[in-house]
Amino acid sequence: MASRISEELENNKVPQSIMFLGPKFSSRMTGAIELGLNLLNESNHFQDLDVSDLIILSSRNFALRLKALRNLFSASRNKRSWDLLLRETRIMLLSCHPALSNSSDKDLFKAAAELSDVLLTYQDDMDDKTFDKFLSSYDKALASFFSSSKKKSGFTIDQIRDVQAFLQLESERGKVVIFENIEDVTVGAMNSLLKLLEEPMPGAHLILISQDQSRILDTILSRVRKYEFNEIDSNLTSNFVINTFFKQADSSLEEFFYVQAGFDNNQLIKIVNSFFEKAFVKREKDSYDNLNTINAFLDEFDTYPLFVKYLYEKFEKKALLDRDVRAMKALKSLSNIFNDSTIYNQNKKIMIDRIERSLRNE
Repeated sequence: MASRISEELENNKVPQSIMFLGPKFSSRMTGAIELGLNLLNESNHFQDLDVSDLIILSSRNFALRLKALRNLFSASRNKRSWDLLLRETRIMLLSCHPALSNSSDKDLFKAAAELSDVLLTYQDDMDDKTFDKFLSSYDKALASFFSSSKKKSGFTIDQIRDVQAFLQLESERGKVVIFENIEDVTVGAMNSLLKLLEEPMPGAHLILISQDQSRILDTILSRVRKYEFNEIDSNLTSNFVINTFFKQADSSLEEFFYVQAGFDNNQLIKIVNSFFEKAFVKREKDSYDNLNTINAFLDEFDTYPLFVKYLYEKFEKKALLDRDVRAMKALKSLSNIFNDSTIYNQNKKIMIDRIERSLRNE
């Protein structure tokens, strides 16, 4: 993939509208950023992402990623772990690019500026006391940012309008906008994005990132050149983790991040098994307090998608192995409820309640 894109760059054959497809943690964002910076002749800013002509609109699980990277950085205290934490934080902050200020909350932009200022105070040669003080300032600024941020699915129509105005500004080297998880946005936002793709502005490059093209409008898919990213080989993942964090990784990169963030995956599996047994097998109405406990657990690292994934796998196994008709219906119902919740940015607690009622009544 890198060779193909490098050749297209060298021959000036990179189209204005492209799409990187593949599972999470398959280097789609890394590839998109590196391509974008090369298009802007800014490859030396890969780590700090201090580039005015780049916008990244992402709804990834930053709480999980940053908590994991922060813990790893605190433990290893080396430049490589700092570079990863810095870059991930900058990716998040580029969703608060000044060009997007018209469509966003002022408190969020203030919190983003404060977090950005904290990043600038880091130095490689800090003593332990100064390092601990820096980490404390980072934690406080990050918590303030998350407190000001309203959880949303993807980008909005208003943000697309701001992007359009951004692309109309003069720039000798052009502009790059990266849209991640575009399958999670509303049809209205997709239609707004489609207008940008239909009439690309001179010097503008739009890089779309997705893991599920089946949920994207065909009219969008027909206007982009697609690049398929495969899941990273387990040996490469293991070598990366050992070389960067001096830790052993026997799982996927995503699972490694969950563990390092302090997330108890075994506890989630127990919750899923209990939920499945009560709601589907016994058709017992779960108590309000128990659903609140489940939501509190899932809410800490926004692991609702992982909960649904594990639950879906249980129904898939029962439907295929036992040829259970109820399980087959539950699969479809579970998928529809989760998609509705994602696309329309519905309250996740309501989603859990809908799933529980649906499974009991299936």
